[in-house]
Amino acid sequence: MQKPIKEQLRKKLSNLQDIPGVYLMKDAGGKVIYAGKAASLKKRVSSYFQRNKTADSKTFALSEKIEDFEVIPVASEAEALILENRLIKKYQPKYNVDLKDGKSYPFVKLTSEDFPSIQVVRETKDDRSVYYGPFTDAGLLREIIKFVRNHYPVRNCKRSINVTFSRVCTQYHIGKCSGPCEGKISKEDYAKLVMGIKSFFNGDYRNFEKKLRIWLRDAVKKLNFEEANEIKKRLLMLDKLSVRFPARGEKELFAYGETNVLAKLAGILRLEKIPYSIEGFDVSNTAGTFATASKVLFKGGIPDRSGYRKYRIIFNAGIDDYRMIEEVLGRRFSSDKDRDMPDLILIDGGRGHLRVAASVLRKMEKDIPVVSLAKENEEIYTLFSKNSIRLEDNSPERHLLERIRNEAHRFALSYHKKLRAKSVRESFLDNIDGIGEVKKRKLMQVFPDMAAIAGADIGRLKEAGLNERVSEELLKRTRRQGGK
Repeated sequence: MQKPIKEQLRKKLSNLQDIPGVYLMKDAGGKVIYAGKAASLKKRVSSYFQRNKTADSKTFALSEKIEDFEVIPVASEAEALILENRLIKKYQPKYNVDLKDGKSYPFVKLTSEDFPSIQVVRETKDDRSVYYGPFTDAGLLREIIKFVRNHYPVRNCKRSINVTFSRVCTQYHIGKCSGPCEGKISKEDYAKLVMGIKSFFNGDYRNFEKKLRIWLRDAVKKLNFEEANEIKKRLLMLDKLSVRFPARGEKELFAYGETNVLAKLAGILRLEKIPYSIEGFDVSNTAGTFATASKVLFKGGIPDRSGYRKYRIIFNAGIDDYRMIEEVLGRRFSSDKDRDMPDLILIDGGRGHLRVAASVLRKMEKDIPVVSLAKENEEIYTLFSKNSIRLEDNSPERHLLERIRNEAHRFALSYHKKLRAKSVRESFLDNIDGIGEVKKRKLMQVFPDMAAIAGADIGRLKEAGLNERVSEELLKRTRRQGGK
């Protein structure tokens, strides 16, 4: 017989979302009795409260003991796997006994050699190697290691690396290994790669990010731009990977349990569900010319650039932020290409901007929570209160909202500047005899701005389609203008 579901749990279940994460099942005393990961928290957690004749005895016994649960949304299944492992070690849940003992589950092994190898093994040994695990999903774990080795090309072979180097294998040629067997990398630089992998499995992203930035500055000082580019890729990897990875200068954004930022933000803003997907909007204009707007998307607390959009504002009757907000929201939520609805909308502005946004959403019959964030005092305006919300300066929830607002502002401003620069080039080139529409378009494709034209030589301009006379006249005029 199925155990009756308490009303409190029924409400929590209805608020679950179809997003990846980790869940903690608790007994009547609040003790964690099981920790698991899920590609979809909604489907996985709900399954424990449904009648299931095919469930094994262990799952049935667990479901009978569940009195409460907690979920922690993350950015990916990879993050969920790593987090699940840490929480099992932290809470030692009764129904994770197989995983606690490590029976039949895989471990990640970093060997103890001068040039360590990363391997997936089924058992640990009493040696100097470093072991991480056990992990519940061997297939996913191997995919994670493939991903990590794209950025930290540590070898995965069992060959012995010593002073008599052997030839590199295919792994080196496809960028999965840094080639220590043929002396392609120093012991010191290889140790940095190993440090990156250790930081990943330890969850020590913030401290390792600081090291990467120090190494990046050193590489630039030495004019080693190839190395600097690789370090930049590793910084981007960290930014994409984890919902708990903070922006530079911030404190740890995400933690376990009650301190989870998205969950706390849902409480602060009185949202019915955790805002895993947040869209931020901003408009940018100068004296009403070249007005632009932007939409940025954050999922799990990190930017998802596939959801970024830029808009050239059609309304042209001077500066009117309200009309521009009205236009961009109308275009966003009437688009067939952007059908996924966010859990929360953040508008850059005050109460007036919020009212306009709410009005547009009502007219379009979009039941999406919306708030605004004013720059002056970083006040949050909501629809449920006449009073604004002021969060502490060091509040992680405030930092997250500021980061979304600032990113929307940056994206809108960059598009605005691009349009202005293009207009300046167009108008400047219009006044030069011998440069028609075709040649003007070609020049604008080759040279990003007027300074680039001023720094070119006649030969470069000829390659762009100009004859010598027109090239000389163009250079004379741009240099007279200081490249502006």
